Amino acid sequence: MDRLHPNHTPAANPALIEPLSAPLAFSHKVSSGNASYTYHRHDGCEVFLFLSGHIRFYVEQTCYEPVPGSLIILNHNEMHRVESIDESPYERIVVNVKRSYLEHLSTPDHSLADCFYNRARGTENLRVLSPEAVKGFMQLFQDLSRSHEPGCYGASILQNSYAALLFLWVGEQFRTSGLPVRNTMPPYVSGVMRYLADHPEEPLSLDLLSAEFHVSATYLSAQFKRHTGLTLRSYQLDLKVGRAKELLEGGATVTEACYGSGFRDYANFLRSFKRITGTSPGKYAKQA
Repeated sequence: MDRLHPNHTPAANPALIEPLSAPLAFSHKVSSGNASYTYHRHDGCEVFLFLSGHIRFYVEQTCYEPVPGSLIILNHNEMHRVESIDESPYERIVVNVKRSYLEHLSTPDHSLADCFYNRARGTENLRVLSPEAVKGFMQLFQDLSRSHEPGCYGASILQNSYAALLFLWVGEQFRTSGLPVRNTMPPYVSGVMRYLADHPEEPLSLDLLSAEFHVSATYLSAQFKRHTGLTLRSYQLDLKVGRAKELLEGGATVTEACYGSGFRDYANFLRSFKRITGTSPGKYAKQA
């Protein structure tokens, strides 16, 4: 089973920002075999309901091993990936939505984007639902799916209504803190990720990282790739571009975004930004 609206495929390249072709996209998928991804972001938010299988779900510096009924939310700045632990059938529901559409559905006294953005990056991403709550989510998802069927009477009204109800329901699940969930990311890998995020201006030095975290350079490099799917250099570059995006969204000029995100060469910044995001910094700033 693979219901998809509209066509939506996983990121294939390291550190890719995966574009959404419509304000709202959703799918109910079952995969067999290796369904692993490298770290990537979307240009929108994501709701992920894990139904069955055996996977690791990475968000920023955290690694979860979700149980059936795990509900995960992500905003457009949060890097994430999935790793298949074995080849058992892997079932999930994924809903992707652009922030602009969430705000369109919101009211002056309630923003449906709050649960995605009113928290620190890479925190409060997961809740484990009760069986009754899973049924509630599935009913909302099925209603939303039917509103997109050809010939549906009042389709646009139903689509907006059901989408608003679904995101309101998701926000309700994240109103209070969830139970602690074990983080299985090796401390030295998450430590390196934090270090690179905190020192964007420093040249990448494997020897320095090895000394800092008391792990051999070869082992550190291999384990970082094992858990993130990225090389250290690719990860650092993506962090810089992510920071540049935030600066541009906040009103910075392209030059300010370049040097404020840790780039030392303006031409390299322009090339790297366009390669990772698919657009130039100037166009991104206008869109933001």
